[in-house]
Order: sequence, then C-alpha cells, then structure tokens
Amino acid sequence: MTDYLVFGSCLRSELPFPELTESHGREPRWTLTLGALPLADDGEILSDTQLSGDCRIRISRAGDGLRFSHSCAGTFELRDHGRKIIFDADLAANVDAARTDLVARLLLMSADQDRVTWLHGSAARIGQTAVAFIGPSGAGKSTLALAMARAGAEHICDDALPIEPGKPPVVWASDGTVRLCGDTKRHFAPDVNSVRREWDGKFVVTRSDLQCDDAALNCDAPGVEHQHSESRTRLGAIYVLAPARATASNGISEVAVTRRLIPPSAAIALMIQNLKLGALVSTDYPVRKMEHLGAVAREVPVFELTVPRDWSRIAEVVSRLLEWHQPSAPIATQAAGAVS
Repeated sequence: MTDYLVFGSCLRSELPFPELTESHGREPRWTLTLGALPLADDGEILSDTQLSGDCRIRISRAGDGLRFSHSCAGTFELRDHGRKIIFDADLAANVDAARTDLVARLLLMSADQDRVTWLHGSAARIGQTAVAFIGPSGAGKSTLALAMARAGAEHICDDALPIEPGKPPVVWASDGTVRLCGDTKRHFAPDVNSVRREWDGKFVVTRSDLQCDDAALNCDAPGVEHQHSESRTRLGAIYVLAPARATASNGISEVAVTRRLIPPSAAIALMIQNLKLGALVSTDYPVRKMEHLGAVAREVPVFELTVPRDWSRIAEVVSRLLEWHQPSAPIATQAAGAVS
C-alpha cells in the first residue's frame, strides 16, 4: 500500500493515485482497501442526488457504516467514521472517476467537518494572505488562481476550498492537484502532461508538474509535502466570480475589472450555494454550515468580482487583484455596495 498526502493528512491506499504526492512517515487518517462489495443496497437511503445526464449518487447506511454509490464511477463503503474505506474495483464503471470521487467527495465527507467548511473554489496566497475564488464550474476559479501564481503569488488549492472560521479565518491545505478546462490548459500549460481527464472534460495536472514547466514558478521551492503539512493561511478576501461576455465590435471586451462588496447576509447565501458537499451529505448540511459561513463573512470581505471573459485581458485582471491585496493596500471596509 502507498501513502499519499491529501488535505494536509495521509491516505494509505491499495488503489494507486498518480495525481497525489507520496507521503512518508505519517500515520494515515484514511485507509483504502480493495474488496468485493455485495450488489444489494437495502440500507436506509440518506441521500439520492441526480448529477448530470444519467449519473446519480446515492448514500445509504451499510451496517455500521455508509455506502457511497456513483452510477457513473463506482461503489465505496465507509467504516469507522470514514477512516476505513473499501472500494470494489471489479464493479467500477470508471476507475478514474472513482478516484475523483474518493478525493473530491468521500474524503471530504469524513474530514473535520466540525472545524472546516468546504466550498467549491480555488485560492492563491499573496504575501501572508489568501485570496479565494468561488463560483460554479467554468466560472474561472482555477484560471485566476493559476494566473496569479504565474504572476508571483503562491497557488494554495483548487476545486476544494477548505475554510476554518476564526479570528481570522484561515484556508487549509489541499491535495496538490489542479483541474483545468481545455482552454486554460492550452493557455497556461500546453506542454504539461495531464494525469487523466475527468468526466466533465477537465484535465487533472499536478502542481509540481506545473511548477517545473514554468520558469516563473520555483521548481526548487520546498516540496509539496512541506507546503501542505498542516498548512494554514489567513484568509484576506473571497471573490464570487461574475464573468461578463459583453464585447465591442472589434471583439475586445469593454467590461471593466471591478469588485463590489457584498453585505454579510447576502454573502452567506452566496457561499451556501457553493458548498462542496451540500446536496450529497444531508438536507440539513447547509443549515449546519450557516454558522461557520456567518463567522467567515463577519471577519472577511466578500466581493462580487466582474471579469471580462477575454484571454487578452487576463494580465489586467491579475494586476488589479495584486494591487488590491499588496501588503500596503488599504483593507476594504464592510460598507455595503462599495465598488472599486
């Protein structure tokens, strides 16, 4: 079995995960073994969620644990509060999709939910402060975090954004992978080999491969395990992406790069919409998370970020973000409706 670094902890697995960094000398938080699971699923159904197309996810009780069944990927059983996981590879519809489920869903379900709220987002570090981007798939979260890293910031996490409330709130480490749409990969990483392609068409690449591919990133920086070992970064701002497609007659976007400060009450509602696990866990999960997100919104400004969907202006977007978050920049007030 191989040990992997993921979300600042260790996964010990019989199933290989080429996209994860191997970990050494750590006690595993999760253990994944391969084994046969019964076809019957007669346990109490806790959640039954239709995804896109014919894919659906069902979570049910399985004895003293949970069964997670994805019709387009595979079936897992979680025991010992999610620390012991069994995967039936022989019955898997798509083993690569099952790998994604394990990291992006199952491990989060058994992670420290009392301390951390997981949002669908990405983040980068400027100095000692994290800037986070949330929004639906395709909004540009991964693109902006990676573009900021190319401009001198440090990439923290992609797709799964773990936030721990506090004074101040902090962003936890992620799993060392980046999921890129085709146009983003062509623009930023055309020569980087992807580990695999996911069901939604995104390319999974490792952060270490991205670093070594680009001279602007430091390939000799501290290793991924060092960077992600219990790493915490103070959260400075959350941006809810609002991409705009308006263009002039010459094809160049006239949309200005602007941010609008969102009142805390409205910010909580927007963050709830971007919970990473909301519909899959239980109907009361969003309600339980409102307290966490309320604490975050009271401590950290949440902005709507209007950005042009125009590759020729990505440098302008990054320049504005860096300008807003340089250590000498004034801290935004919580005055509702402030625009800059």
